[in-house]
Amino acid sequence: MVEDPGWFRRLPVKEQREVEDRLWAEGRLKVEPWLESRVMREPVSIWPRTTLARCDVLRGGDVLATLDDGTRLIVDHLVLATGYKVQVERVPFLARGNLLGRVRTRNGFPELDEKMETTVPGLFATSMMATQDFGPFFAFTISARTSARLIGAAVGGTRPPRTVKSL
Repeated sequence: MVEDPGWFRRLPVKEQREVEDRLWAEGRLKVEPWLESRVMREPVSIWPRTTLARCDVLRGGDVLATLDDGTRLIVDHLVLATGYKVQVERVPFLARGNLLGRVRTRNGFPELDEKMETTVPGLFATSMMATQDFGPFFAFTISARTSARLIGAAVGGTRPPRTVKSL
């Protein structure tokens, strides 16, 4: 990423989606080892990539959950893992300030250059806000190192180092 920050955005959309799907499955469809024995057993069921379309309380107190794929379930409890949706216009300091109109967006994400800079000079974005231009791994904390190197080099006016050795 540091040596070629634009590689993800240059992929054809189909390949971008394939990378996203692989990383999503790796990071989101796997249960943490400490949690697995507690939830990966009856009567717990997991319905990934679905949306709760409707929820009704039936006579007697049962809950009927209807998913967006038409699946209907009578459930005791619901745990919704909703994820995140980037919406730059809802970032408080941008919404209340005078910068929002200058930040160009696409699909709610800020448009970023290869230094992670928005269309407002000196305003950088990383983490979830960078996933559209830099790939889904920026939703993970491991990307903080790459973000720091790219943004640090941009702010310092230097090229990011090619390799970093851990001490």
